[in-house]
Amino acid sequence: MKQLRPIIIAGFCLILTLMLVWEAGAQGQAPVLRILGEPSPGPESEMLVSVLDPNTGRSLPDLTADNFAVQLSGEPLPLTGVTAETTGLAVVLVIDRGGIARKNDPRMGQAVDLAGALLDRLVVDGSPTADMVALIGIRGRDAGGLTPLVPFTDRDPNAIRNEFDGLRTETVPEVTPLYDGIDRAIEWLTQNPSAPVQAQLNSRRAAIVVFSDGIDRQFSSEAYETVIINKCQQAGILLYAVRMVRGATEVDNLQAMATQTNGRYIAHDPANVEATLSLFDDLVTLRSAYRLRFPVFKPQGDYKVRVQVQGTPIGDAFADTMVTSKLRTPRLNLIAPPETSITIPYSKTLGAFAGRVIPLSVEVQFPDAVTRAPTTVSYYANGALIGTSDSAPTYPFEWPVSTWVTPTREVQTHDFTLLARATDPYLEMEMASQAVNVHVTWEAQEVTAAEETKETVKQNWWLILVLGVLAVGLVVLLVLLIRTRGEVARKVVAPAAGAISKMTQRMSAVGPAYGKLVVVHGSTVGQEYRLASPVVKVGRDAQHCDFPLFDQFVSNPHFSIRMEQNQYFIVDEGSTNGTFVNGVQLRPSQATPLQPDSIIKVGNTQLQFKRLGGETRRMSAEEQPLVGSAPSTQAAGAPPYGPTVSAGEGGIPGAPPYGPTVSAGEGGIPGAPPYGPTVAAGDLPPAGGTPGAPSGYGPTVLADDVPPPDSFSNPWKPGK
Repeated sequence: MKQLRPIIIAGFCLILTLMLVWEAGAQGQAPVLRILGEPSPGPESEMLVSVLDPNTGRSLPDLTADNFAVQLSGEPLPLTGVTAETTGLAVVLVIDRGGIARKNDPRMGQAVDLAGALLDRLVVDGSPTADMVALIGIRGRDAGGLTPLVPFTDRDPNAIRNEFDGLRTETVPEVTPLYDGIDRAIEWLTQNPSAPVQAQLNSRRAAIVVFSDGIDRQFSSEAYETVIINKCQQAGILLYAVRMVRGATEVDNLQAMATQTNGRYIAHDPANVEATLSLFDDLVTLRSAYRLRFPVFKPQGDYKVRVQVQGTPIGDAFADTMVTSKLRTPRLNLIAPPETSITIPYSKTLGAFAGRVIPLSVEVQFPDAVTRAPTTVSYYANGALIGTSDSAPTYPFEWPVSTWVTPTREVQTHDFTLLARATDPYLEMEMASQAVNVHVTWEAQEVTAAEETKETVKQNWWLILVLGVLAVGLVVLLVLLIRTRGEVARKVVAPAAGAISKMTQRMSAVGPAYGKLVVVHGSTVGQEYRLASPVVKVGRDAQHCDFPLFDQFVSNPHFSIRMEQNQYFIVDEGSTNGTFVNGVQLRPSQATPLQPDSIIKVGNTQLQFKRLGGETRRMSAEEQPLVGSAPSTQAAGAPPYGPTVSAGEGGIPGAPPYGPTVSAGEGGIPGAPPYGPTVAAGDLPPAGGTPGAPSGYGPTVLADDVPPPDSFSNPWKPGK
């Protein structure tokens, strides 16, 4: 049993192999797909394809869109149409006269008759889908070579027929170079000297029909045969061979060439002419082709296209070619409104601004000459969406700019940068228009005295209520004080006074502003922001920062201004386009001191830093008034905030330049802060200062450090 096992396995493999071979033979060769000419450029491309059944030599009929698939650079494309059309044939008749044109040999006459029968089946009428036909006769190289030669014609079949009589009667005893004639036919089909003729040939199925005895021992070679086969395969040329047989047949060169070029071979038998004519009928079916339509929505350039025929009874096939796209992104031109400086009046009748709109529209320009309509055009003002339009071709939109702000008692102005954006429906790329700048002014709200009083009462009703309650309480207290006097009045007044004192509001944690930012260039030019917080963030949009610039090249946030120990610093918050101070780019997250009048550039916006307040000028010794005397007059040219005494006169070295500093002998206080004057003891609270007083807003003075109040006259009182 063990000895039989290898034999059983080998027999099973042999049977399986035979079954596969039988199935392949039953199915036959796969279809041959040929792309005729070049596809038309996108965006709506078309191409002609011919599908040949090599088993029958006929065109595959009745194919539909389900039998074709198209890929563009590896991506499937939808087919928008598949239609069957007649495109015509390009046929070269090659008659090899050697061997069949000897004296008393009837085969030349038979070959001419067969060529005439094929010519009768072709449509050579000059129509757009007419067949094109040419004739090449072959003699010996020393006896004229290729003759006669009739170039391609699509309208004059008699140009071919006129050569038939000469072919019938002329005797050719020499050996002829068959491959020279076939090679010339390939050249006429692929590299025709006439450019218009070549353009016609490219859209037709090409075939060479050879009439020969099939024997070329002197001029043929295996290498020459291989060259011819390769040329036919690359150009998609079908080689049909009709062997003019006489007596016993021999192995000839034509059968292999016809088979390897997807053509047909037949040994003509004068007793069975119908078989040869049937081959011609199969060839004529190749006039039919299929026109495929598909979109090419790609940027300008050349792209690889693969066409596949599938689901046919004999299998699938594919062919590759190149298709050109000429698509370029359209240009969006924003049409400026009639007025770029607009004033909107306030209407007392309406109690609002008068209705005013800014008309906007666009012009879509197509540099590729391919017209298409974007679905929607969006309009923006300072980066904010203000509306859309889908009304092609100009996409009009009216912006109700009067409702952009709320009426106030002050004139309001805004500078707007208007843009339009859309998406190319073919390339799916965004289009942006040029910027249009518009300046809008809203007039101040007109308010009468009665309306102003009403508005004041409306806004401060709670304060009026509190004051009313307090007034009633004070009246009650006064009445009680008058009636009770003595201890009862004191008991009532004391709690009421304490309650009133507790109603004092707390001071805001936000201190005064010592600097500000002013927009000197950009869409919000002229806008100011006072730096009243320890940290102020500046960026593109209001929801992400304290000071919005509405600049599309500015980040959220872009930079911050910080105040530390009476000095402002600027910090880049990791912006995309960087922060520049006086032309020097800042390093991200690194604090840099900010000097007055510095220019800050971010995106398309420039700001100037302004320091509020300023330093007090220092007085000379001659301008210093005497201690204890009243400042009856002020010296000419003296600064308006009082003198500053030098260290030698009792001043304090390093004292700040804000207000006068009095020497130690005159009641000055060492370490006095730089805001306001230093005052005498008579103007100060008892020793220890005022409890709860905030630091940095005036001095705390001990009574022991101040001279008696009557030792000198104090010309500087707090608050001056």
